[in-house]
Amino acid sequence: RLRVKFPWSTRQRLMKPICLGRKNYLFCGSEQAAKNTSLIYSIIESCKMNGLRPVKYIADVLRKLISGDTDYVALLPMNIAK
Repeated sequence: RLRVKFPWSTRQRLMKPICLGRKNYLFCGSEQAAKNTSLIYSIIESCKMNGLRPVKYIADVLRKLISGDTDYVALLPMNIAK
């Protein structure tokens, strides 16, 4: 598990979209749907932190996964940005 320490202002900025939608998440439909939503938010925020456009990143990763790429660590936003 990767742990990174961020300054307080960065943590507040990263959590703001999640806090704003908190009431909406009550209606995800199921616990699994809520977990999937949190996973997508995590990916999107990781892309933003690494200077990537989330939609382009997700499209590129899906394309690579479909073509058989199994180096999952290399597909993480922090490794794509390098």
